[in-house]
Amino acid sequence: MAFDLSGNIMNPVPFFSRRSMAVTALAECLYFFGGVGASGKESILDVSADLWRYNTVTQKWQEIQRVGPWPGARRCVGFVTQDDRLLLWGGSGLRGDVCGQQAYSFLNDFWRFDPAIGTWNLLEPSEDNRVTPGDPSRPPPRYTPVVQSLRGRLFLFGGYTEDRLGKRKLNDLWFWSNGNWLEVAAEEPSGYYRGARWPGIRYGSMSAGDKRSVYVCGGFSDAGDHIDVWQFDMAEPSGAWRMLSPDGPREGPQARYCAGFALWERKLFMFGGRSRRFPKVNFNDLWIFDLETHRWEMIFDNRTPHRYDKFAEFPAYHAKSSSAVIGDHWFLWGGEGLCGHVSDFWVFDFRTLTWRLLSEARPDDPLFW
Repeated sequence: MAFDLSGNIMNPVPFFSRRSMAVTALAECLYFFGGVGASGKESILDVSADLWRYNTVTQKWQEIQRVGPWPGARRCVGFVTQDDRLLLWGGSGLRGDVCGQQAYSFLNDFWRFDPAIGTWNLLEPSEDNRVTPGDPSRPPPRYTPVVQSLRGRLFLFGGYTEDRLGKRKLNDLWFWSNGNWLEVAAEEPSGYYRGARWPGIRYGSMSAGDKRSVYVCGGFSDAGDHIDVWQFDMAEPSGAWRMLSPDGPREGPQARYCAGFALWERKLFMFGGRSRRFPKVNFNDLWIFDLETHRWEMIFDNRTPHRYDKFAEFPAYHAKSSSAVIGDHWFLWGGEGLCGHVSDFWVFDFRTLTWRLLSEARPDDPLFW
């Protein structure tokens, strides 16, 4: 950690704190896109289309200048790295309503960014969520989908939408490959407990992936918060879901959504998040789920004080943060804090199980609640 002569941490984050900002890693860099709070407001209409790059070696930030076609402002998108490109899908954006006022929308457009030349390419435009579902050959608009790169294909599962069928939590599964979408037929029964063969409907789930599998944990449904763990395993001929841990394990974390989530050496790491059903139930605990034993282990319980300044010794409560892995390190930035949006920046060392503060919260982090 580097300090200036006044004792302040150097290289502060150069943009307003926000929640639900997407992040993905490529080589030694993190790429951040969108999110809520770009102008310092709590409103879900205060969304951004900013794209920032953070170099984890030099610890320098750079805003990518807008050139040519560019995705619209949005939150809660699918954002992954594949073949040295960044893929962005869907989310919740903006549109004008009948009175000329802005309203939120749900999207299913598909973009690819080439960091080498700094340009976006639109692969598929968005449909109007007010009249979808319509086209059966592509996933309907939504936000908070689980999106991962899996064996050269794009994996898309679940999320939330509002369309002509109403307000819906989803559990459909799609793959993008060779320029086309393929929906995987769901198996019954779906749910959250032993005996389920397909994950129940949900949004705000946590996810991570490797070369063989995608792992999905928790989220929120009409039944409440969840903490079940699922694996979609491509070792099967056409892939298959397998429940690794049911909802409500006797010895495990409380159910939640929008936590930080990472995969490292056959272990899933989960930090923070909150309850959707009980919004004041907030977490800054750290758990490991062992993919060999299928058991949870608590590394750090919820702890105080909740600090976001340079004196913080560990991350306070965070939900809807941006988190990504590079090598043996897990980076976590911003999101919801105890009283509003926060902009502190942390790195976790998987080998030593220790947190290190990279940048304290900005002094203009807003207080909302």
